[in-house]
Amino acid sequence: MPSAAPASRARAGATARIRRLASNASMASSTALRSIVDDPLTFGIQLGRRFPAARGGLLALARAARGADRELVERWLEGDVAATRATLDGVTASGSLSRLGAEIAQAAGRPELVADDPSIHPLTRARAHWQLGEASAAIALLAQHAPRSRLHRALRAELALMTPGTRLRWTHRGPALAGDRDGVLHLLTNSLPHTQSGYTVRSHAVLQAQRGAGLAPTAITRVGYPVVVGGLRAAALDTVDGIDYHRALPARLAPTPDGRLAQQADALAALAAEVRPAVLQTTTHYPNAIVVREVAEALGLPWAYEVRGMLEQTWVAGLGSDEARARALASERFRLTREREAELASAAGVVFTLAGSMRDDLAARGVPAERIHLVPNGIDEALLERDVPPAADAREALGLPREGFWVGSTSSLVDYEGFDVLIDAVALARADGHDVRMLLVGDGAARAGLERRAREAGLDAAAVFTGRVPRERVVAYRDALDVFVVPRRDSEVTRTVAPLKPVEAMASGRPLLASDLPPLAETAGPELARSGALVAPDDAEALAQRIAQLASRPALRVDAAALGRQRAARLTWSAIARTYASHLRAICE
Repeated sequence: MPSAAPASRARAGATARIRRLASNASMASSTALRSIVDDPLTFGIQLGRRFPAARGGLLALARAARGADRELVERWLEGDVAATRATLDGVTASGSLSRLGAEIAQAAGRPELVADDPSIHPLTRARAHWQLGEASAAIALLAQHAPRSRLHRALRAELALMTPGTRLRWTHRGPALAGDRDGVLHLLTNSLPHTQSGYTVRSHAVLQAQRGAGLAPTAITRVGYPVVVGGLRAAALDTVDGIDYHRALPARLAPTPDGRLAQQADALAALAAEVRPAVLQTTTHYPNAIVVREVAEALGLPWAYEVRGMLEQTWVAGLGSDEARARALASERFRLTREREAELASAAGVVFTLAGSMRDDLAARGVPAERIHLVPNGIDEALLERDVPPAADAREALGLPREGFWVGSTSSLVDYEGFDVLIDAVALARADGHDVRMLLVGDGAARAGLERRAREAGLDAAAVFTGRVPRERVVAYRDALDVFVVPRRDSEVTRTVAPLKPVEAMASGRPLLASDLPPLAETAGPELARSGALVAPDDAEALAQRIAQLASRPALRVDAAALGRQRAARLTWSAIARTYASHLRAICE
């Protein structure tokens, strides 16, 4: 007689999935309801930004708005940030913004148009001050006009968390880990398969490399993720390429930032008790480190901090005007964030970072230099071993034209990446008689503006924007390029942070052309730099001239590709894993 065990397990699995879906729905609905009650305008603006599928319905509703508000909403929901900012300038030149207009201004990175206008609602002005980094000004405004609001409580908690010396109010209710312990438990902000970004791709590569080095890694993501980014059907565990990503998914998220970090600490400690790691590891920015420090001390474990970026610089770079960026750089929030990151990095047993510029920045802020170790972006050796198809063949396989000289990138489409400079360079090269075409693979806030700029430059038939593509298809699009371009603009963040994509391009046998910025120069190496792989940032004419040289001289491309592969061969994840292994084992002794 057949056993009933398989059917019983199937029913149990189905029941568990239903319970998880119900819990996720409870979290998502309570979080959304709280946002709607607190500020329905902000919720609608954020909904349009996070969920493009909602933009159609919101755009239909926008037609009920009048005058400037209607135009602002339409520009914003179309995803054209540059056009939205231009419209905002036109509106503010002749008067004040409405409350709806003020919310759009903040969403478009123009909080300076809102913060100092007394005619705008105090809650909206407080958020604008916060976005500019003027934390105490935001809290004082709320204390005067909305002292019992959830926003007032949340911003006070945020300010406390970013202030050096503040400890998380959290109590571990179990014992320290004793006995045999093994492996590395990571706390990550987000991960595959729900988010595809430079951060998640690197995280996955690090976990795989550590597994290859015998470090037995596992990971947990921030509390509420991925439900809070739309993953309503998220499971408590995802396994990708044999790597386990655990989720912290309570039925209800705490209403304040410190409360959510306490929930995160509970989940991390519970998972640590189950998997019994020898060491904890986390990445920037400081909320992750706050949690890991508390849990590590409670469990008697060492911990490591990987500084992948200077988040305060990324925040400033995302603002949409020189005035906003200047105010943010001079702000309380900018100063405190830098001090807090340095404090937490100094508390870790070991600090990993991606580039010499980042190492030097941390050391200048007082982090002990002997504890900082470089773990640059790397590549899988398989990229070096594969047969790379001719670019024209790769394009044909994707349904793109074989003809033409194709330049471009696989990247998030944000302002500081400098793709507007690349568009101008392609237009200049074409004007000089070169059949140069552009392929940009990825999505982001700047995409609609870049598409409009390409049309205005007459590149309708010579510029392809694919949007986001599946992770496994990125290499095929990279193969389709004759030259891989990283045209980053010159800013604080781009002078410090090293991206992953140039290393992958070099390993794929594609000539690299990048802005002459310290992290990119370090990634390319001296041989490629001397060969002409670096051009002045923000200089479309210089970029166009180098593209034209590469287009007309195939031997230059062959040499550049060979130098790039030689450089990438020294940046494999297996080699980088040895750095992790030696220093993680050292702090466990």
